[in-house]
Amino acid sequence: MRSLIYVTFIISLIGCSDPLSMIPGGGLSGQVQAAPGNWVNVPETIQVEWRSSDPYSINIWGVGIEKDLYIATGEDGTRWSEFVSSDPNTRVRLATSLYELKAITVTDSAERDRVEAAYVAKYDLDKEDNWVHAGLIFRMDRR
Repeated sequence: MRSLIYVTFIISLIGCSDPLSMIPGGGLSGQVQAAPGNWVNVPETIQVEWRSSDPYSINIWGVGIEKDLYIATGEDGTRWSEFVSSDPNTRVRLATSLYELKAITVTDSAERDRVEAAYVAKYDLDKEDNWVHAGLIFRMDRR
């Protein structure tokens, strides 16, 4: 019982806006900026907000390849990947900066191979057996 009270207290301190580890959050705050010309210095975990009408935000791994930012999920998708078909507009937060972007499903095999290689290198995934290979990959384009 004490653990439940402690967890409830911590969550109430944090608020309901930002995602917390694996728990989704609401709208992201920060200063809206123009997307950078180069995404190579993307931190290990980024935050992405979906559905501006009822914001849903997540923490997720992301990779930058020159001017492009990518996120991925397993082949069966997730709750947030279902939002892409109804509204591909997103907001990505890195530190205190927000970038208004649009999620585009990556289907080109050469582009998918580059993204997979970037995930393998950045997150030390098994090159021959990793979830990105068969997963859904999204390029976060400028709006």
